[in-house]
Amino acid sequence: MKVAVDNALVHGDWVSPLTLATVGRRHQRGWLGIIARMLSTGNEALAEQPAAAPATAPTRPVARMNARISAYVIDSVVLVAFILVFFVISSSILLFTSDFGEGDPPDWAYYAWVSVFVGGTLLSWSLFNLAIMRWRGQSTGMYVVGIRAVSDRPLTLGRHLLRWFGLHPLLFHPLLLPVWAIMSFMLVSLTLSQAVLAVTLMLVLVCIAAPVAALLALLLDSDRRALHDRLAGTHVVYLNEP
Repeated sequence: MKVAVDNALVHGDWVSPLTLATVGRRHQRGWLGIIARMLSTGNEALAEQPAAAPATAPTRPVARMNARISAYVIDSVVLVAFILVFFVISSSILLFTSDFGEGDPPDWAYYAWVSVFVGGTLLSWSLFNLAIMRWRGQSTGMYVVGIRAVSDRPLTLGRHLLRWFGLHPLLFHPLLLPVWAIMSFMLVSLTLSQAVLAVTLMLVLVCIAAPVAALLALLLDSDRRALHDRLAGTHVVYLNEP
């Protein structure tokens, strides 16, 4: 067998490592024995290497229900401030264009009022939350309570957008129901389309359904993840031990 292996190696034929090791064990001396010992040493080194560590869940404790609800209430107070600010700004357009109530404002002033109030509230509220979530992984309420959204993978902008628009109860908030309703009324009055009416009314109904769906998901999930957490692959944990 040793002669056959020698001839195969001389002619450049392939010889399996198992055959080399078998021949090498029978002939401890010579270059075949050296190859066999090298193969044996390499296999032992590979066997001693530790296995790759599996992906683990967040090491910090998962935020409890009371912490999530407290953060939502605080964020709701901040949302009220946003709504009031843009209501005052938009109403000032009607005030100034009507000579402080002495006359009727022109038609364009009403469209301007809707645009500033609806667009300003929704856009600024979304940009504000996306910015601080991208920066700190926290909304205002989460910062006050001491919890944060984390993930095993990097939280990219795309995943933040998915988390925000994925039925997030801060975007589809009951307090924003009048804002979505006004937008629905304006779009329908401009387009006179039943399809637009159906879509916008659905957005209004989502403002009621989204918080309920998030609460049910928190109750049924052992990791206390809402729907938007599941979509973005995030967990909400305590920054420190509660």
